[in-house]
Amino acid sequence: MAAVRAFRAGLRGPGDLDLRALCGLRAGELLLAADLEEPGLTELMSGAELSGSSWSQRARLSAGACMIRLGRCAEGARWLAAAEWGEAPSPTREEAAVLRGVALARCADGEAATRAWREVAELGVTPRVRFDAFERWGRELLSRGDVEGAAGVLHRCREVLSVVALEETASGRDMRKRLRSSQLARSLRRSLSSR
Repeated sequence: MAAVRAFRAGLRGPGDLDLRALCGLRAGELLLAADLEEPGLTELMSGAELSGSSWSQRARLSAGACMIRLGRCAEGARWLAAAEWGEAPSPTREEAAVLRGVALARCADGEAATRAWREVAELGVTPRVRFDAFERWGRELLSRGDVEGAAGVLHRCREVLSVVALEETASGRDMRKRLRSSQLARSLRRSLSSR
């Protein structure tokens, strides 16, 4: 709690907005790690509202995830809305869109969730986040009984991300591993075998 108090002082004190946002993020993370969800969320929200820096954007992303965990899905979806991200780096905006889709799906708005995931999957630039969007999009279709649609999403995922998977880099190795252990592929196999 001493570290949390120090970060809170940094958040509320004078000085650079980026550093204050970082303090809000760190205070929130420590409180969440201690299972103090509501106080952690308060600190994350305070950090997110300070500036348009990467630290405030990370605080916004963490706050949205916390809201979803707390069952405040509609609030989380609003908090993660695209209009709030401004000049955030693409990976952060894409992660927020995928997370917003999770919030929408939990609010029983599967259509809006599917649109959010499809947009990131098809137009995103971050392979890891695109893969997550493809997986969620396909599993949502499968949950509705659309086996053919889910299979098409899996095919599209493999087609689009195969270029990254061929790279002899850490990103390429990571993508190969993700494609091999796809939950969507396993769910499709189970669904087809039960037919």
